Amino acid sequence: MRKSIIGANWKMNLSCDGANQLYTKVSSLNEIESTVDLVVFPPQPYLALLSKMNGVALGAQNVYAPDMFGAFTGETSLMQLKDLNVNSVLVGHSERRLHFGEDTDFLCTKALTALSLGIQVFFCCGESDEIRSNGSAIPFVEHQLKPLLNQLNEAHCPLLVIAYEPIWAIGTGKVPSLEEIEEMHSAIRALCSQYFDQDSTDTIRIVYGGSCNAMNAKSIFQLPNVDGGLVGGASLQFDSFKEIIDSI
Repeated sequence: MRKSIIGANWKMNLSCDGANQLYTKVSSLNEIESTVDLVVFPPQPYLALLSKMNGVALGAQNVYAPDMFGAFTGETSLMQLKDLNVNSVLVGHSERRLHFGEDTDFLCTKALTALSLGIQVFFCCGESDEIRSNGSAIPFVEHQLKPLLNQLNEAHCPLLVIAYEPIWAIGTGKVPSLEEIEEMHSAIRALCSQYFDQDSTDTIRIVYGGSCNAMNAKSIFQLPNVDGGLVGGASLQFDSFKEIIDSI
């Protein structure tokens, strides 16, 4: 049985003191790690500070690949993240696709390089409101995932977390129906089974993100093919985030 996982994507929020305080509180929940894996994705400048606190696992919101060192102003490499004991990365978030023009080839390079170095990848996918409305959500998400899955092998599967985040739900308060979430997650798992054997497919965790909060988390996490969540705004308040964790 797959262990549930929850990622807290703090995006470009919090001061240094605020990040320190929130991370300390979240790390105090270490007793629940027997039932759920936690990963905090703070703003990049705070990774070095938080990595010294021996708290819950840390992830990076962005990374450059495939180069480990070189003339890439403003970027951070996977090797530099490993130096900080950062063992997870977000790849393919819709905000990076939209605002920074990250295309399929670049995202696959990031993900494949990270997985090959033993770094866990939260690979984000999801459709727009228009695509959902015209009935093409599942084919669209499959199209996002196929180029990556085609380059992976069974050894990568335990480190792959696929985060389904419908773009129209991120930060809007709108959420797909439970039936729609389960339908998408089931389709994603079926797609993975076309590339890997069943045992390997069963190790891939598929999580939901997009206005996931303390009010809806329990019902979402109870769905058969939902293995946790990638939480944005609701992870910035400790009490609400703890409620989400307790929903597992």
